[in-house]
Parts: sequence; C-alpha cells; structure tokens
Amino acid sequence: MGEVTRSAHTREENRGTQPLRDQPVFNNPGVVAEGWYPLGPSHELRKGTARSYLIAQQRLVAFRGEDGAVRVLDAFCPHMGADLGNGKVQGNTLACYFHQWRFDGAGELVGVKCGEKPRHPVKTRAWPSEERYGFIWAFAGERPKGPVPTCIGLEGREVHAQYLGATTLYAHHHVMMAGGIDLAHFGSVHDLDVTFELKAKVADDDTAEWRLSGELPTTGWRARVGRFLVGKTIAYAVRFAGGSAGGITYGDAPRLFGTGPRLPTLHLFWGCVPLKSGVSQVHAFVLTPRRGGPLGWLLNRLQVWVTFALLGFLQDDDVKAFPNMRFQLSNLTEADQSVAQFAKYVNALTPSAWSGVRTGSE
Repeated sequence: MGEVTRSAHTREENRGTQPLRDQPVFNNPGVVAEGWYPLGPSHELRKGTARSYLIAQQRLVAFRGEDGAVRVLDAFCPHMGADLGNGKVQGNTLACYFHQWRFDGAGELVGVKCGEKPRHPVKTRAWPSEERYGFIWAFAGERPKGPVPTCIGLEGREVHAQYLGATTLYAHHHVMMAGGIDLAHFGSVHDLDVTFELKAKVADDDTAEWRLSGELPTTGWRARVGRFLVGKTIAYAVRFAGGSAGGITYGDAPRLFGTGPRLPTLHLFWGCVPLKSGVSQVHAFVLTPRRGGPLGWLLNRLQVWVTFALLGFLQDDDVKAFPNMRFQLSNLTEADQSVAQFAKYVNALTPSAWSGVRTGSE
C-alpha cells in the first residue's frame, strides 16, 4: 500500500477525471451540523480551572466554576483575542489572562481590571453544555432539542459508561456512521450474507433510528459461530443524533444458544469531533445499566469486555476499507438504499455557526 495519512487529502485528488460532488452537510468538512460534540473527560477540568478545545474551526473554552458547574464559551476574548483557556476562574466567572476582562457563564462582560469598561455592550457567545458518560459535551447551536442521547433500550435508566478511548479516522465521521448501516458490506466485508429487514424513522429532535434484523446464513465461520452462540437471528439498532453522536444496540432479547438463558444486549456509544484536517476523531464508550454490589460490578465488566471484543471483531475488517478512500454517493444502487437514507437524514440537519466555508452543494 502507498502512503496513507489520516486527512481529507483525497477530496482534492482526481477531480479532473473523477469529479466529486460535495454534499450540503453529509461528509462535508466545511459544515458542522447542530448537535452534541464531546470536548474532553470531566476529570480533566477541575473546579476553578479552564481549558480550550477545538471542534473543526471552532475554538471553545470550558471552565468549571466554584459551584462545580461547567460553562462553555467562544474561546477568543473580545478585547484583543487572547485564548480564554489561559485565563483564571474567579467564582463562577472567567477572567482573561491578558487584561483581566471577566465574563460570566452567559458570556457577558461583568468586570474589567485594567481601564474602563467599553461604552458599548461586549460579550462572547455561550453554548449549551452537559456532562454525561464522564465527558463534557457542547451543543453547536442555540437550544438543543434534547439532552446528550443514549442507546436504544437504555432510555430512562441510569447507566455506567466505560470510556474505550479516542480513535482518529481515515475519513469524516459521517462515513463511519454510514458504514454502521451499510447492509451490503456485511456480505462483502464480514462474510455475513444476511438479508436484513430495515425499519428507519427520523424524529423531530434531529435523532434517527435504524432497526435491522435478519437470519444468519449457514455458511462462513462468523455465521456459524453466531448461530451457535445466539441462534439464527441477528438484530441490532442504531440511534443517530445530529450527525455527531450515536449508539448501537446489539441484540434484541438474545438467548444463549438461541433457546437458553436470556443474554444482555450490548450498547456502544460514540461522540465525534471533526478535525481541521477534514477527518474526525471518535470517542467511544460502552454503556451498561447501572448495577450495584460486587456481582453488578462483575457483570458490568463482563459486558464491557464482550462489547469490546465484538467491536474489534467487526472493526478489524472495516478499517481496511478506509485508507485513501474518497467517499462519494454518485453511483449508489438499490442495495445501498440504507446509505442513501442516512445521507438524506444528515443533509437535512441544520448547519451550525461553527461551520467554516462550504465547499459546495449538490
């Protein structure tokens, strides 16, 4: 294999002989859709500290006030542009290091140490934020339509989140998401020639759900192992949220050996960070229902291990498709309709103010 880099360099290659039509939002590195984006682990932002983060071309600052709550603002001080991430937390406000202009959690200028306040109102923009799964999340928009989502089947339940780490992709995160519901690739990549029944719906809160089920074939070692462990039916469900986060639920009331004791469903959640390079970083979490006591701890650890093993089982095959890929939608077939549906869903999302210059549209 030739040189492979984790960047969107291939977007500009072969334009003269293989034209590429950019999408309004889907796989467009110049557009950041409204949605929840992970900033970093909660434990890294101690009380009374500030830190800046970069989402594509948008630099943000998060600070934890004396009350323990996190606030997120645009990072550049409106005075002379210093990074507020280098500032000092004072109570529940953040003071710029350079000239000590001080801002509250709404971004309002509430104090100036050097000189006088400007005569006109000055503020930096504030963004909604949440802490969930041990991470700080910021919303790219004025008002989120819902909280940081969870996996299908865990709604309304307290969960334990095991952070698996961050991975830098070879492509934009929309391509990774589309791979999760690309039904045709199960046969070509994973040697699982399954005819899936697909049920998809898009909700008013910018989330979308894909529910898939089918019968495992009798040929191929993966299919035979699957039939032995959980029976002939394979089922999973995917929830996407704002084109930036989502989760997969593996199994629909599975039973050991198909007819034995009930097995727990497995839940993998991810949040995506688009990078300046045009590719994305993905933060992955295993979610389990919160259980108490030593036995609950052991069950959670076992469920995390099985989910991690399943992820590696599938990811090792998928990752080989992405180096130097220049993803396109121009020649989709009937077998690719699930991918076309996903791209349509993403293209209908609202571009946020975090977006850079668009590279074009259909």
